[in-house]
Amino acid sequence: MNIEISRKARSELLSLKGDPDDFLRIRVITGGCAGLTYRPGFDCEMGDDDVVLYENSGLKVVADMKSALYTHGLEIDYSDDLINSGFRFANRRARKSCGCGQSFEA
Repeated sequence: MNIEISRKARSELLSLKGDPDDFLRIRVITGGCAGLTYRPGFDCEMGDDDVVLYENSGLKVVADMKSALYTHGLEIDYSDDLINSGFRFANRRARKSCGCGQSFEA
C-alpha cells in the first residue's frame, strides 16, 4: 500500500498523538455526495485484518483490509489557513470527488 504524508501533516499528527503506541487508523466508509469518505482517528489496538500503510519515525498509519483497498495513492496534507484549516485527504486514483471535497468515488 502506498500513501504519502506531507511534512506539515506528519508534524501535526505527531503533536495530536496521545500515547507513543497510538497510531492513525483510516477507515473508508459509505457517505458523502460521491459515495465514500475517509474517517481517520487514533487507535492503539491492531485487528487481525489490519495492514500498516505507513510507518516512519514514530508515526504509523493503519487500515483494515477493506479500507486499504481505497487508500493506494492517498495523500494526506495539513492546512493551517484561517478558513478551512485541517487535514486534507486526496487520492489521485479516485475516479471523482464531490464539490466540497469530503467524499470520493472509487
